[in-house]
Amino acid sequence: MNTLLSIFFSLLLTGVASAGSVMLNVKSASENKTADKKKAEVTRAYWLNVRVTNPSGIKLEGATLKWTLFAANLRRGADSIVVEKSGDIQISVDANGRYADLTTPKVAFVFTPMHSERKGRSSITVEEAGHRYHGFHVQVVSGDAVLGEIWSNEALRKQQLK
Repeated sequence: MNTLLSIFFSLLLTGVASAGSVMLNVKSASENKTADKKKAEVTRAYWLNVRVTNPSGIKLEGATLKWTLFAANLRRGADSIVVEKSGDIQISVDANGRYADLTTPKVAFVFTPMHSERKGRSSITVEEAGHRYHGFHVQVVSGDAVLGEIWSNEALRKQQLK
């Protein structure tokens, strides 16, 4: 029984690989870019470290890695997710499990969290504002064919595909 299952899965994996698909591994990274620690405004840079693995026996050439970083619009009443920055990177990956490691440019997200400020003897509440990092979408395409795709979370995918 185990032999039949292993033959079935190896045939299945061979079919997927010959279809020209790639495997994606994406990790978001960030760093604090806030210059003045005493100010309420926060600047944080985000970028993606992407590994594209080509399990097929054919070298992948002329493909495009499309990436998008999303932000939550913190303006009161907006309650929306917006595209902060997106881009394309031309890639080629050798065959038989070889991979290419790529890094997207750093994108600054600037926002002010809700906080209180002293005004004389009283304090006032300052509403949150700006764009805070919310997630990513990465896709590898060749012509019109999508070879691989990954979203940072399912809720973001569903919201963007409406």
